Parts: sequence; structure tokens; C-alpha cells
Amino acid sequence: MAQDVGTLTLYREKTLFFDGAHPGPDLEPFARLAIRSNRVVSALSSGGKVRRLVVRGHNIPTTLRLAGRLVDVFKADPAALDGDSAIDWQTLSDAVLSDYDRGFVPETWLAAYVDGTPLYASRPLHPAFDALEAETKGGEVNEPMLKRLAPRIVDIRQTRLRHESRSAVVMNESSDGVRCAVIDRRRGKDAAFSFHVQNPPKKRIRMSATLSMAADLFELQNLYALAERVQRALAEVKGGGALPFSLDQVEAITTRNTQLAALIQAFHETHAVRYRPAPPAYLPVSVRG
Repeated sequence: MAQDVGTLTLYREKTLFFDGAHPGPDLEPFARLAIRSNRVVSALSSGGKVRRLVVRGHNIPTTLRLAGRLVDVFKADPAALDGDSAIDWQTLSDAVLSDYDRGFVPETWLAAYVDGTPLYASRPLHPAFDALEAETKGGEVNEPMLKRLAPRIVDIRQTRLRHESRSAVVMNESSDGVRCAVIDRRRGKDAAFSFHVQNPPKKRIRMSATLSMAADLFELQNLYALAERVQRALAEVKGGGALPFSLDQVEAITTRNTQLAALIQAFHETHAVRYRPAPPAYLPVSVRG
């Protein structure tokens, strides 16, 4: 039985609820409720049945990696994502976390839904997440729906809200491979590029492998920016300031950067990868073409 994974999109989402008129321009401190997460959506088709998969998470890399694991689970057994299946969620969740995540990103969380039904959450989440997914069933989260749901998820008299939803990753399978468009943030500005991973001879590359590659790119970019902050902090320390990073964290950043560079290097050595308009500057020099 053929399984098909539709276009997979990751959105950065933030919703702020206010009681009455909201202030500006720095709105978030005045919100009665702030909901932030990354949200992956995709349609999974098998045997004429279509399920809507949603993966939510604290950061982009772990959210993409869990989505990739669940795509593999679905392709191996479409029924595995039914609500009464016995998926080892702890093992799946642990597998997408790096040692750096475990040691220095304690706020990381993950959750998964199919057709609006919660399947997994790595920690207790605000009830708003379940309410939103039950309402959308894997569809769009928009302001009219949020206003309609507001009385159920936040105690306010007159609802005002601000909702932002921006795509960061769009990935789809094609006859010749997997294509991925990426919009990331660099020094406060959006930067866009895409890459195509060609199918090897007589085989098809797994979408999950390409999702892992995209996750590595995002994590490398995040740690690249963090390493720059460390360098600036070290320069300030020489002038008499205090280092806001522990030495253990500085060492962990360096170690994880080296791991990610090796993973990306290995992926490029194994697969034919083409970037447009050009590879991002934070990639290892040896794979920039």
C-alpha cells in the first residue's frame, strides 16, 4: 500500500491575547496570554485515507527532526499514527535531542497531533494548544478562529489579539528528489535560499533524511549566532565585564558546532545537493561549492 507525504511546512507562530485595546509597539509584556511555537503541518495519505499531521515544538531543529521521525513511522505503518497505537514516544523524543539540548536548552518541548487529536507532549502544555488543534484539525490557525476560541482559552472580557504566522521551511517530494525552501533569520533580517537533494540511482531519498539536514542547517545557524555572542562577551570580559556563559556551555557550543559541521559534510558527500541562489555562508567551507 503506497504512502504519500504531502508538502510539509513549518511555521513560526506567535499569538498575543489582550483584554481590550493592546498597547504598542512592544506588545508582548502586556499580553494576558502569549502562545509561541513552531508548527509543522503535512497531509499523510494511504489507502484513500488522509491524515493531517501536526508537530509543535519550542525550536525549529527539534520540531523538524520529530516530524521526520513521524514521517518514517507513517511510511513503515500508516496505522501507527492512530490514537490507540503503541508508539515509543519517549525514544522518539529523546532521539531528536542533542547533548547540547539536554544540557543547555531545558525549555525545549515537543508535541504531536493527528487530525486534531493529541498523541504526545513531552511536558504539560497550555490547554490552548490542544484547543487550537482540535479546532483546526491540522488546518490554518488564523485570527477569526482565534477570536472565536478566545473565551475558552483565556479569561478576558474584550478580546484583542495579534497573530503572526510565518513559514520557515517548505519541503516536498518530487520524482527526482526532495526540494526544500528555507527562510531563516540572520541578524534580525530574513534570508531565503532553497536546496534540492537528488534521488540516488534507482532509489528515493527519504524525506526524513532531508528534514534532518534542514534541522542541522537551522541549528548550525543558531549556534553560529550564539558563538558570535560568546566572542563578544569574551571581549567585554577583557574590559572588566562578566561572562554570561559558563565555560561548560562555551565548550558545548564548540563541540556541537563541530558535530553539525561533520553531519552536514557527510550528507553532502553522500547525496547530490544543489543550492539556489547560493549556500548559506555559515555552511562548512568544504560544502559551499
